[in-house]
Amino acid sequence: MSSCHHDNGPARLRGNAGLTIVELLVALSIASIIMFGIYSVYSVSADTYRIQNEIMEAMDQARFGLEQVKRDISKAAFLGTPNSVGDAMVCPKPGNPIRGIIVERSGAVVNPGFNRNIQPNGMIMFGSYWSDQTYLTRSVVGSTVTLQTAADGAPFPATREEFESIFTQGRFLRIVNAEQYEGYYLIQSSDFGSGTIQLQSPVTTATPPNYCGIQGFGVGLEASVAGWVRYRLIADPLDADGLKIDLVRHELLGSDPLLQTVVANSGITMAEYVVDLQLYDFVVDTDRSGRAPLLVNLQHVDAVLDGGTQKLDMSADARPQDLRFVTVKLTTRTVHEDEKFQMIQRQALFTPIEAYDLDPIMEGAARTVSLSSRVGLKTFLVRNVK
Repeated sequence: MSSCHHDNGPARLRGNAGLTIVELLVALSIASIIMFGIYSVYSVSADTYRIQNEIMEAMDQARFGLEQVKRDISKAAFLGTPNSVGDAMVCPKPGNPIRGIIVERSGAVVNPGFNRNIQPNGMIMFGSYWSDQTYLTRSVVGSTVTLQTAADGAPFPATREEFESIFTQGRFLRIVNAEQYEGYYLIQSSDFGSGTIQLQSPVTTATPPNYCGIQGFGVGLEASVAGWVRYRLIADPLDADGLKIDLVRHELLGSDPLLQTVVANSGITMAEYVVDLQLYDFVVDTDRSGRAPLLVNLQHVDAVLDGGTQKLDMSADARPQDLRFVTVKLTTRTVHEDEKFQMIQRQALFTPIEAYDLDPIMEGAARTVSLSSRVGLKTFLVRNVK
């Protein structure tokens, strides 16, 4: 009987035994490998999502900015002249020439010693950017122009705010007489209540057979407003590190755009985190007769700034009226640098920008996105200025 009492002891001890240290270490090792794999997949997915999200944001900035630039280029010289020097219908000639489009070499670059071969372009354009409407005059006496109102059945701004936002000091009032000669006069002030516009100088009076100016009391003449806008890459003043550059549109006052009298609070940021604004592939019509178009492609901006017969600057021999098409490229970047993304310097002015270096001390670079589009200048073609 005593031998039967001890038979089940060892079996009972084996059934209650736990994990050994070796088994526990193996289990922990397997769990660690699984957790590391899960973390690695999550980390890669998170980085990929972040990078894709920043690239999409840069793409949105480039797309919106490019659309705004295209819109304003296509409106250059609208209700205006592409070149007052060569336009026979502009009379009297303004003291400073009016150009439909002016191309500049100007724009901020972060760390130009590392971001080589980046020389942004700037643009100044002249046109009716504040109102597409043509108004009618009730009278023109000296430097005072009185407009017909809605009560006369003529177009007229509905509110004081709209009136003052159009007829602003420093812009041009364009007056077209019955013979279709047009004069440009700087606005001094305006008054909504009386519908009057005070000019900085008297309107020229025509004496037949010279029809330059107005005759009589100037009743029923066409009047519109035109002026200058400028696009340029500017460092964001609110960025303490000076690493953020934006594409900004300003209005310029006065008769000489190169004096760069910027209208206060007129700056509109069209795109953020911009790397480059580039103009190229200028298509010009070199036929002076206006009967047989001869289109010539000038690839680089050097051809319209540094010489030749197709300048797009403020020199006396500039010929913006010959421009028919231009290609605009806008390059933006991701907000942050990626330490795993290799910095590749640009090899020449017109090659792709593949990366942008914000901090030369840190590894990696910011990714870039470039969008381009060809823009036609229909208003230049319509005027057919010789």
